[in-house]
Amino acid sequence: MKQVYKYSLFIFCLLLILPGFTQNSFAQQKDSATINSSGDDFHIKDGSFLLPQAQPEWKYYSAFSIYYVVPPKDWTLDMVKAPFFNYSAKFTLPMAFNFQASVSTIIVSTRINAGPFWNYSVNDFHFAAGYQVAYNYGKLGQFGFSTTLTGWEQQPSLTAAYSFEKTAVILRGDLYYTTTLNVNEGGFVLPVNENFLNGYSVTATYDQRLYKNKVMSLGLKINYVRYHIIAWPALPVNSYRYAVPEFQLGLNF
Repeated sequence: MKQVYKYSLFIFCLLLILPGFTQNSFAQQKDSATINSSGDDFHIKDGSFLLPQAQPEWKYYSAFSIYYVVPPKDWTLDMVKAPFFNYSAKFTLPMAFNFQASVSTIIVSTRINAGPFWNYSVNDFHFAAGYQVAYNYGKLGQFGFSTTLTGWEQQPSLTAAYSFEKTAVILRGDLYYTTTLNVNEGGFVLPVNENFLNGYSVTATYDQRLYKNKVMSLGLKINYVRYHIIAWPALPVNSYRYAVPEFQLGLNF
């Protein structure tokens, strides 16, 4: 775990350093005749999927991400290294609202969440408050398992961000409250501590223009939870919460 925290610290420092570095780079380029003559009017507000902001009504946006989750060794004998694939979408609504949904899966573990967000911007500062309902589903029939997990969670969140011309820095906090969690083992359903606070997470993301209108996002998420859907076969029986680092790489469509 020491190595994981070193990686986490490195990525977090990178997120803090890159905005200033990128801004200096683009400021130098903007002064050149090449940029001025190219007519490049791209702004990160037009391409970022994660940036919380009011957008034109009745539009559909989507993004694809890969999450690398590092479960604690207390949960598993061997570290789980499979990537978590995510598809996210949002549909814009009147009055600065939008509806967001996402699916994250590695086949044996799947999480689906959906809900509304309200957005507010002041110049280059952006804020959002959201409330989503999440459904967790896991099914494993190998390695001696014949187990299925189902569960529902409530997930309120707050987001704050700052946008530069071609980059943005986004900070988001989420709370996870489990309302139902059931384990089906060989046809027998076992409820697990219904209605409890699973934990919370903080995510720092750096958005950068990749090419044309495409934006790449690099994020570090620190979960502090009792369980994570990617490691549900090792569902902890205690009430302790564990730090679960998560590295994210995304691309908007």
